[in-house]
Amino acid sequence: MDMSGPNSVWVVPSEHIPGLVALVATPLFLWLAYCALQGLRTRHVAWAETTARRLSELSGRAKVVLFGLWIGFVVHVAIIPTHWKDAHGTALLFCLDAVVFAAVGVWTFLARPHWKLASVAILGGTAGFYALYLLAGWETADPVGLVTTTLELAAALVLLVPVSAAVPGFRTRDAWTTVAAVPVALITLVGVAALGGSATGDAAPPPSTPSSASRASSSAMPGMSMGSTGGKTKGAGASSAAAFSLPTTSPAGAISWPYSMGTMEAGMKMVDASCTARPSANQQQAAVSLVDQTTAAMAPYRSLAAAKAAGYVPLTPTGQRQVHYINPTIFGEQGDGVDPNAVPVLVYDNTNRGAVLVAAMYLMSVGASTPPQPGGCLTQWHVHTNLCLAGLKVVGTDTAGACANGVNAVTPPMMHVWLVPDGSGPLDPEPSNLAVLQGARTLVPSPQNATA
Repeated sequence: MDMSGPNSVWVVPSEHIPGLVALVATPLFLWLAYCALQGLRTRHVAWAETTARRLSELSGRAKVVLFGLWIGFVVHVAIIPTHWKDAHGTALLFCLDAVVFAAVGVWTFLARPHWKLASVAILGGTAGFYALYLLAGWETADPVGLVTTTLELAAALVLLVPVSAAVPGFRTRDAWTTVAAVPVALITLVGVAALGGSATGDAAPPPSTPSSASRASSSAMPGMSMGSTGGKTKGAGASSAAAFSLPTTSPAGAISWPYSMGTMEAGMKMVDASCTARPSANQQQAAVSLVDQTTAAMAPYRSLAAAKAAGYVPLTPTGQRQVHYINPTIFGEQGDGVDPNAVPVLVYDNTNRGAVLVAAMYLMSVGASTPPQPGGCLTQWHVHTNLCLAGLKVVGTDTAGACANGVNAVTPPMMHVWLVPDGSGPLDPEPSNLAVLQGARTLVPSPQNATA
C-alpha cells in the first residue's frame, strides 16, 4: 500500500487490514443494530424492550465508554486470524484482550459495581501499553493502531472527568467532553509516536503483553519471514575452544561461530542442514570479505529511489513490514557465483522513518547447481517450499491449501547478508523478525525513503 510521505504512519500493515475494516464498518453496524432493536421493541419483544430501556437509562458517559469498549473488542477480534499462523502467542493474547473488553462491556451496560474502575483499567491500560511501545520504538504507528487507541483513550478520559451525578441520556456536557477528549487523545498519541521515532531505538525487544503484543509483531513477506524466536541457539553443542568472532564492516556486527540451526520454520529448509565443519582460516577470511564487499556495494541502495532507478522492482507485496526487491536483469544474467556488485535481491523493512535497507540477498538462478560456499559453513543457503509464485513475484503461500494465484514451486537457494544490527551477525540464516525490525529502527535512512 502506497503512502503519501516519507513516514510509514499512513501505511496499514497487512495484518491490521481486518481491523481497519472493523473500524470502518462499526458505525453502520451499530446504526443497523439500533434500528433493529427499535423495530423489535415496537413489536413488543420482551428482551428488546428490556435492552432498549436499559440503554436509555445509561448516562452519556457510559454510552461513550461502551463505544470505546466495543471498538477495542471488534478490532482485537478482527486481527486474531491474521496473527494466528505467524504469531500464535500474540493471537492468543488478543483473544484474552477481546474477552476482557467484552466482559467489561457487559459489566458497564448493566451498571454493576465498580464498572467505571474496570472500564478505565482496560481502556487506559491498553492505551498506556500502546504509548509505551511507541515511545520505546518497539512499534511503528499506523492508522489502525492510532485510531483504535485514540478512541479507547478518549473514552477513558471522558470517564475520568468529574461530574456531580450520572444523568440518563446524552447531555450537552457529555457531548462537549467527548468532542474535547478525542483530539486530546490523538495529539497525545501522535506526540508519543514522534518521540519514539526520534529515539535511538536501541532498546531491548519488547515483552509480550495482551494490549500491545500484536502491534509489535512483524509482518515479513508471505512465506519468507524469519523465525519468530530467532531460529537457533548460538554455540549449541560445540566446543568453546573452537569459537571465534570475526569483525566486519556491516552494521550487523561480527560473524560468530559456532551455531546450530535447530528447527526451521514451516516452508523453509537449509540446502545443507548437516554443514557443521569448522571453517578454515581461508574460509573465515572469505566470509569476512564477502560481508565487507557486499556492505560497501549496497551503500547506494540505502536509497530506495536509487534501487528502483537501477532496475529493482518489488518481488513481494509492497507496504508490508518487509519487502523484497529483485533486479530481473541481474537475476537473469548471473552465473552460479556470488558477486557483491551484482546482488539480485534487496530487502527493505518499513519503519516510522521510512524504508530501511536491511539485507542483500543472493539468489541462485533457476536450475542452478549447488550454490557456492566461499565461507564454508559460515555461508549457508536455504530454500522455501510453500510460496505461490507468479513469474518473479511472490503472491502468497500454499499453507491454507492450493495456491489461488500463481503456482507452488521450490525457490532457488538464497543467502542473506544482513546490514542492520540484529544481534545474530551478518550471515545468520534466520534472525528473528523483531530483531531485524528493531535493528532497522536504530538506523536513520539517508536519504529519507518512502515506504517500500
